[in-house]
Amino acid sequence: MLKFAIVALVTFGLVLLTAFGLHPASATVSNPEFYAWNFASVGSSELVCKKTVIVPQNQILPSSSMQAVSINSAIVDRKFCANSTQPVN
Repeated sequence: MLKFAIVALVTFGLVLLTAFGLHPASATVSNPEFYAWNFASVGSSELVCKKTVIVPQNQILPSSSMQAVSINSAIVDRKFCANSTQPVN
């Protein structure tokens, strides 16, 4: 019983030390980008691999508390979408 109490106190001490002693990493967030199969343009039936990048803008929308973003996409080589499943036409 005494061993159990000692182990519990040591564990609790380690948890407290970890929670209050370590600071979170100061990581930077890069612009999210992903690759997906999509149609070449509106009304087109040609499937292409597109790279989509989401870039946050330095402005707040007046009617919302959310930050504005810019979404850019470009057609890229098919190898970038090799691990994605193509949609059925």
